[in-house]
Amino acid sequence: MYSLSYILHIFGVAIWIGSFFALGYLLKGLAKDERKLVDLAPVVKGIQRWVMVGVLPSLALILLSGVYMVLQFNRSSMPLYITIMEQGGTLIILLTIILVSMYSVKLTRKLEGIPLKKEKALAELMKLYANFLLISTILGVGIIIVVGLRLV
Repeated sequence: MYSLSYILHIFGVAIWIGSFFALGYLLKGLAKDERKLVDLAPVVKGIQRWVMVGVLPSLALILLSGVYMVLQFNRSSMPLYITIMEQGGTLIILLTIILVSMYSVKLTRKLEGIPLKKEKALAELMKLYANFLLISTILGVGIIIVVGLRLV
């Protein structure tokens, strides 16, 4: 069962890092030309759909499989890098799920013409959304480096 959890964990991390990096970079490029944003609304909605239906569930899979694997360890002799992976990774994943979901809803409302409480330009919302995706990727890669190299 541990091996299956490990495979699911690595699979989820690959989806998360790869998708968020590619989509964040793509959205940053799309947000540069404000005139074409309205024409590209179906593309942005497709990206959001993949994030909400594909990537966020993989984050939950990472979280659940990681918790299962950490519970298999002896807590008293657990190395520091595993503790950093457990606590830092959990915090990053939970913040990513919350912030990306929140801004995905805001971006969807803006694309559909529904007024927001604090009015922002579409390009500004897209850049913020893309930045959340890229920051999440960078933090995830940071955790992978610490765990992979067993730094600390």
